[in-house]
Amino acid sequence: MIKSIIQSIKLRFLPKREFYGLSFELLGFTPNKIDLYELALVHKSASIPCKDGVPKNNERLEYLGDAILGSITADILYKYFPNKSEGFLTQIRSKIVSRESLNKLALAIGLDKQVMSNVNLNNNKHIYGDAFEALIGAIYLDQGYSVTKTFIEDKIFRNYINIEEVVTVETNFKSKLIEWAQKNKKDVVFDTREDGLDKVMKLPVFISEVEVEKNMMGKGVGASKKEAQQKAAKEALTRLEEPLVATA
Repeated sequence: MIKSIIQSIKLRFLPKREFYGLSFELLGFTPNKIDLYELALVHKSASIPCKDGVPKNNERLEYLGDAILGSITADILYKYFPNKSEGFLTQIRSKIVSRESLNKLALAIGLDKQVMSNVNLNNNKHIYGDAFEALIGAIYLDQGYSVTKTFIEDKIFRNYINIEEVVTVETNFKSKLIEWAQKNKKDVVFDTREDGLDKVMKLPVFISEVEVEKNMMGKGVGASKKEAQQKAAKEALTRLEEPLVATA
């Protein structure tokens, strides 16, 4: 449903910054501040020049949307699991709002077709998840918390997030590898380092290599140490043919 919404919107920039083919009917509300939704899809690399010299992009909306999404997700999980501990709820929330999860969600609803960017999106898929958070920020500023919560509950969770499935899927590959090593009395060592800057984004790039009993078993590259280590651990687990490796 959401994918058809986004596809019907067909947000495009014209010389006068006008829209055509705009249809938000199925969102469940009528937008008031169209510029917010426009801005939510502008990545930093495609920033819009302004007279005051400060380029506009979706970074601030992303920041806001991240906080709002986390808050609403926490509320949903708190009510869904009335007897679970704080640690359990935190873990499930982290899975739902993780960069990988948001990237997949953004693809599912068609945001990848609308994001404006000047980078290779095949190598920077986190941009899609960022845009999703920015969209949540735009809805919040335009419609308020109540409407944003309804949108996330009715349009996102109900159609795209299976909470029970999230509970059973293991996504913390580093923890899983360490657990496997402890169980099997194996030494595991992560070598993680910064490897220069991304040529376009000018942001740090990290490389992580993981050794099991001094044998290199996995390598990962990411925009953070955590991302690089997770990718390295996932590759190592696959090579070790660990039967509980998640397919996520």
